[in-house]
Amino acid sequence: MNIFGPQMPEAQDAAQRTAVILGRGLLLTGVVAVFLWCYAATQFNGLRHAEAMDQAQVARNLARGEGFTTQFIRPLSLWRLVERSASRNAMLDSHPDLLNPPAYPALLGALFYVVNKGDMKSGDAAESSKEKPAADGTSLVGRCILILFRWPVVWAALSVVWFLVVAQQAWYYRVPAAAFPWHAAGILGCLAMCGLSWAPATSFKVGPEIGFTVFGPDRWLVYGVGLPLALLNGWLVYLIGRRLFDRRAGTVAALLFIASETTCQLAISGLSTMLGMTWIGSATLVLVVVADWREANRRPRATVALALAAAALIGGAFLTKYGAGWLLLPACILCWCWWGWWRGALVALGMALVFLAVTGPWLARNYAVSHSVLGLAQYSIIERTPAMPGDKLQRMLESNTVHVATKAVLEKTAANAYAWWTDSPWIGGAALVVAAFMAVIFYRFRRPEANQLKWFAAGGALLLFLAMCVVGVEPRPDKSLAQAGNLTAFALPWMAVFSAAMICVWLDALRSGGIFQRHAAIALLTVAAVFPTALRMALPVNRLPYPPYHPPLLAKIAGGLEPAELMVSDQPWAVAWYGDRHCVWLPYSIEQFYKVNMDKHIAALLLTPVTLNSRLLTEVLTNEWRPWSPVLGFLEFPKDFPLQSGRIFVGNNLTPVSWQVFGAVSIKDLSGGINMILLSDRRRWTDKPAP
Repeated sequence: MNIFGPQMPEAQDAAQRTAVILGRGLLLTGVVAVFLWCYAATQFNGLRHAEAMDQAQVARNLARGEGFTTQFIRPLSLWRLVERSASRNAMLDSHPDLLNPPAYPALLGALFYVVNKGDMKSGDAAESSKEKPAADGTSLVGRCILILFRWPVVWAALSVVWFLVVAQQAWYYRVPAAAFPWHAAGILGCLAMCGLSWAPATSFKVGPEIGFTVFGPDRWLVYGVGLPLALLNGWLVYLIGRRLFDRRAGTVAALLFIASETTCQLAISGLSTMLGMTWIGSATLVLVVVADWREANRRPRATVALALAAAALIGGAFLTKYGAGWLLLPACILCWCWWGWWRGALVALGMALVFLAVTGPWLARNYAVSHSVLGLAQYSIIERTPAMPGDKLQRMLESNTVHVATKAVLEKTAANAYAWWTDSPWIGGAALVVAAFMAVIFYRFRRPEANQLKWFAAGGALLLFLAMCVVGVEPRPDKSLAQAGNLTAFALPWMAVFSAAMICVWLDALRSGGIFQRHAAIALLTVAAVFPTALRMALPVNRLPYPPYHPPLLAKIAGGLEPAELMVSDQPWAVAWYGDRHCVWLPYSIEQFYKVNMDKHIAALLLTPVTLNSRLLTEVLTNEWRPWSPVLGFLEFPKDFPLQSGRIFVGNNLTPVSWQVFGAVSIKDLSGGINMILLSDRRRWTDKPAP
């Protein structure tokens, strides 16, 4: 007698197989999550990328209800606001951010608001500097958000009840196989809400050097955003591979993607790359579903709607990294080929309109503020050219120097392409994936849709590579595979999927090998992919990311300034993030320094290893820091320099030594080497001057 009611044996077997597969997937997900957590726990010791700190401090301002404003002030932004916009005010107190896209700071801002329980004035620096109340609308939205995170017991109970209901229905075979992953995602979402509700409030005040490990919000960038997005991207890679090929290809692709050291380092970098991968991976999965439905002639209207949704997701990628917007072109071409000449043109036009609808409000905001739809991002094309080496352009306050030289841009593009092909260590972290992807370009799959999506991936990767070469990338920290501005990293999910398919084709070609040998080969490939990552986890890591960043000292120096006072530094992103003070990037010349001082009094100047570690003959005298060479090389300041009181931080322990700008300093006091220099308009410390 069947106590569960009449059931077909085929349905029972299908439900059992689905439950087994789902159980294996959850187990593998748990193992991967533990692996990522162990990597972060052993390797993360603070942010090292200027872009990550810049976007984090913008996110903090968003959480405080101040909109897209920044405490990291670029002289080029001052010029743009004064000379090219309707505003004639430099806006040094409430400076709009003109460089970063909004998606990643908005995500971080929401997280910061939640983990601080709505109290974004924690710490004495934040309390004194943020006396202005937030707008009523922002307060209302914030209160509504906090209501969702006020009862952790409710979320825990909901997850338990949901699991029990699904388990009971699965016992009676009343849950469709396709619904299991969605129920699992919902239960995990409830558990995540429960964890955020139970998490203690994080302070934005950097503690003293004694006992300092890692800045609390830095951890949230990694454990609250980077690692979950890496895990989500792994699931997207699996779903793309399974739907486009089979379950084996999807599993191999997900393992190759997660095990790559490149992915792990990007996950703990604090950069927006993981969020960009999520948008692009979601858009690719939608296009794969479109291909399946078109092949089966199912739901034509819904298929067109999915194509438009893919364009909206690419718009999200554009709002995360402007260069990712070029992926709209291969997506439109792909849909044009699918639907034919006339109807395909209409679908492509609709995708372009949806893309503009998603990105239009932000572009309009940029134009309203700076009369440029991309703000300062448009100048990245002429940065790091022979005429504008390094970050010279962003540090300039003069309009007559901003021009486009076609030859210089072409030389920069060629140099970036050469550097990528000859010295690109991020490929070393994903060498197996890249090699197999190069081979798959010349392979023809049996399924036409797989070949079409292969060319979509190859064309998108090529466009990202060209955009990266034209725009350029940021300098890479030592021993790091993560690099800000490396757009080709967005193609890693595609490469993992098609590389896994190519590996499976190679294994199937080994006719003499049985299923055990094939599984052993896949295991061996996975071990080969994870081996460099495991070796990196065994290496020691410095306690602080110094040089050039020392959060306790930066916070202490910034704490000596009043909230309304202005600071200038060669690492303003770190001063803005760790010190919570408005900081102008050290202008290109001393004359421009004086111009900024005329608009608003500069209270302090901080020089760090960013410039002090530069070689005088080959990096200072011949590069962007040449106007400051007397200061950087010999501590020679003009007689009318407004900052007279000084402090030198000597040796690896950064021992402070007080001095006057035009006074002598004992050689014995500087025997450990000058690591940082602080100049101020008056004495802002209590230690006794050096004898």
